Amino acid sequence: MILTALSFLTMQSFAQTPLESLRRMFSSGAVSMTAEYEMIVQQMPVVGNSEILLQGKMYHLQGNGLEVFCNGDALWTIDESSKEIVIEPCDALYDAYVANPLLLLAELDSYFQIKSQKQVGSNTEYVLHAIKDCGISKAQVTLASDGRVLSGKFHLEDGNVVSVKVLSMKKTEERSLSFFSPSRKFGSDWVVTDLR
Repeated sequence: MILTALSFLTMQSFAQTPLESLRRMFSSGAVSMTAEYEMIVQQMPVVGNSEILLQGKMYHLQGNGLEVFCNGDALWTIDESSKEIVIEPCDALYDAYVANPLLLLAELDSYFQIKSQKQVGSNTEYVLHAIKDCGISKAQVTLASDGRVLSGKFHLEDGNVVSVKVLSMKKTEERSLSFFSPSRKFGSDWVVTDLR
């Protein structure tokens, strides 16, 4: 009887919430995601898609003609069609979070606190309010039981809203530091703005 009670308590302590599973997913290694998003700007919808690989404070993002590298120190935003590149320090992440809220998922508990949560079928929907300034005041994020993000709605401080539908999310092999910086050289036909 005592052994059964102890086994039950041990099983309970190892039970993970979807939010804890999400935290664990990002705590080591790399996570790749593909997503569709819609942003309402001045009551006009702007739609797009993105592919992102997050590894700690580093990421590589592609979508809608832009490619973004962040190696933890510097951030490169490359616009191939206009042959422009902007390089800035990673402390400018405020703008990056507003442009792509998926970047916040790796540190969701650092920027938000849970206001409420509810079960929606086998999934959990969290209502979150910002505790740090990240350009987003509140969010609703729906997680599968294994911690995968299914969707999110992010309310920006300027009144705009970004809705995200995550098409895929999975752990992947770690990349070397060089993966998170552009490997090519940009010729004289490129406009390079270095704000570091």
